Amino acid sequence: MVGVSESRQSRATLQAVAATLVLCLLAACSATTHIAYDPRNGDGLGGTGITHAQNSSENGDGIGGTGVVGTISGFGSIIVNGLQLEFDPKTIVETDGKPTSLEALKIGQVIRAVADHKDGELHLNAIDIRHAVTGPVEAIDHDSQTMMVLGQKVHLNLGSDGPAINAFKNISVGNIVSVSGLRWADGTIIATRVDEQSKDERLMVRGTATVVSSDTVQVGGLTIPLKGTVVSSPKAGAQVFASGRMLNGQFVPDVVMGEAPLPFDEDINSVSLEAYSPVAEGGDGPVSISGITVEDANLPSGTKLNDRIVITGRIASPNRIVATGIEKVRTVVTIQAVRGAMRPSVIRPDVSRRTERMVTPDLPPRGRPQSLRPEIPKPTNRPLRPKIEKPQTVLPPMA
Repeated sequence: MVGVSESRQSRATLQAVAATLVLCLLAACSATTHIAYDPRNGDGLGGTGITHAQNSSENGDGIGGTGVVGTISGFGSIIVNGLQLEFDPKTIVETDGKPTSLEALKIGQVIRAVADHKDGELHLNAIDIRHAVTGPVEAIDHDSQTMMVLGQKVHLNLGSDGPAINAFKNISVGNIVSVSGLRWADGTIIATRVDEQSKDERLMVRGTATVVSSDTVQVGGLTIPLKGTVVSSPKAGAQVFASGRMLNGQFVPDVVMGEAPLPFDEDINSVSLEAYSPVAEGGDGPVSISGITVEDANLPSGTKLNDRIVITGRIASPNRIVATGIEKVRTVVTIQAVRGAMRPSVIRPDVSRRTERMVTPDLPPRGRPQSLRPEIPKPTNRPLRPKIEKPQTVLPPMA
């Protein structure tokens, strides 16, 4: 949603907003640059990492920060994984590594965030909106609620939601869409939000590198050339981020880089991670999710493959979590079309929240003053009204 001039920018923004499709997640239980940065420094290039503010502990409770990876399910505070994350104008916000504002946050987006413990609450220090893929729709099946976007298989679980199904039918091959969601073990993206973008929107993909050679890397069904684009070398089985544009029907990247599984500062010692279970209940040993090894992964009773779970734990290393709790949650996805300049206020976290009503203290009853009409004295002797005599008209004698 960019433009060269102010008028073109405004027009492009309105067109993009008019075409937005919102997939709102309701949980039952609760960009590019050519400069090579080190992802562990939290420069945010392509969403590789977000930095925990150096002075954030000064006002905190001194128990370290919390890293959060999950889907926005509500506002008031920003609700992710059942956690209420407080925010303020100083909260750093990025989208796929590019600076943005709190207004960009919407229900159904997957985020990666850093929060500090203050006065018994979690206060956001930084938050990064992380799309799974932005690209052209290459194929779509409205009956099975699936589509291919830049070589990535995307599945929507709309159930019997009539309005959502009708809105999904408005998406067609060739549309540019941004998809928010997490991946199943086989790489399928389970969409929780889809936004239609303008044709000149920058394209990107993030996911697991399945095949890596000296000159290409494969993510899903997309083969990405590496020549002259690598910021940090991706490895097979690790996470990778790529951004670029379509030229003559081909994806041409300008940045390709490996991503750290847990790109948080070393003072982040706990984590809340949303994912789809790669195994069913009863499996032995640690669980591996998107390059992260989860130890002590005691899955809840009845957990099946690809059930949605939230893992709470302690960060033991840059790619290892020791779980202290795992919760299975049910997901219902709906879709809502947004037309024109209309935006649901519920997805505007930057809007000032309504202040609490003050309880009026007990006060003595106030009597309404009685209105008194002034008394006008009546005259005792009324003056006589003068009698008006009509003049007599003398007619001339008739001849």
